[in-house]
Amino acid sequence: MRVVRKLFLVSLAVLATGGCAGTGSRGAPDNGKSTGEATVASKPGIDDIACGRPFRGTAGGELTMVARFPATAAAAAGTVTGTVEVTAERAVRGVAGPRAQAFLVRDGRVVSMPMAQDLSGRRWAVAPGGTERLPADVVLVSCEPGGAPLPPGRYELWTRLVVTPDDGPGVASLAGPWPFEIT
Repeated sequence: MRVVRKLFLVSLAVLATGGCAGTGSRGAPDNGKSTGEATVASKPGIDDIACGRPFRGTAGGELTMVARFPATAAAAAGTVTGTVEVTAERAVRGVAGPRAQAFLVRDGRVVSMPMAQDLSGRRWAVAPGGTERLPADVVLVSCEPGGAPLPPGRYELWTRLVVTPDDGPGVASLAGPWPFEIT
């Protein structure tokens, strides 16, 4: 238990200091779902996800993430739940949060932050080519002070996952953008 807690605290430190980035192909809506696949970097500290700050992903990586969210949502919904599928090229053993993170970008700036999560980690043991599926929530409320619902329009949806491997420091992986519209 102590090791899991320590690993999770390391992953929180990685999360607080910045993440990794990756761009990939944009997913096209499919039966009301926004789906896409992106190869992502696995190096901490490349991009800083901060409210209102400029955001730009860069290519890289060992993981492939596929996000499945509705392509549109009403602002009044407050949050939208989707699934993120993470495929590893090589074996990954470690600890990750119970949910992937999701956030929105508009006009090159972060407009909603990932939802806060429970502090308990989830054990990962993924074989080469194996896939893990995690739920994720995207918040449809501004991260700016006052937290008003985001206005209708087109956004970019990004996902992020922090994994703390058994054999090294925690790494954050980022994937997107996928088109997302608030009505």
